[in-house]
Amino acid sequence: MSLIQSIHWERIRDRAPDSLAELYDGFAGAMFSLALEVLGDRWEAEEVIQDVFAYIWKKPEAYSPEKGKFSSWLLVITRNRSIDRLRSRKRKVVHGEPIEALSNRQDHSSRDGAEQAVLADERENIKNAFAQLPADQKEVLELNYFKGLNHQEISDLLKLSLGTVKSRIRLGMEKLRRTLTSLR
Repeated sequence: MSLIQSIHWERIRDRAPDSLAELYDGFAGAMFSLALEVLGDRWEAEEVIQDVFAYIWKKPEAYSPEKGKFSSWLLVITRNRSIDRLRSRKRKVVHGEPIEALSNRQDHSSRDGAEQAVLADERENIKNAFAQLPADQKEVLELNYFKGLNHQEISDLLKLSLGTVKSRIRLGMEKLRRTLTSLR
């Protein structure tokens, strides 16, 4: 774990003043981008980020430094919460419950120009790295990470073996990681 990430987590764990604000400043942009990509709705993405930060504040012990980087853990939680919310939304539509409130939301973002430029650069790098993937890896990653399908659902949908789906996801993630690392 990097020193900066370690400091963020330790300050949260120790309930240091302004630690949550510092964590937000450091990670909310990436978390929001991921939640927005999964959900396609700014308000819901903001709600997910708020839920994740509340969870981190209430249960900092849920993170274990031995299991990986703090930033990766934050993004996994964000992704999982976003997918849960997306699935919940789909269940509401299937069961006929009204969700018209989703279309009546205002955009409350308050990003300054510099932050928007950095986020735009990050998104562009991710899009370019994603575009370099073979089509079969792109397809399974989109279904898994942005549509919220699990490996078995992808296997059934694409008529592929479960092992093939898992391999394509793993290989795609490795290629993305290498490409994005080389851009830094």
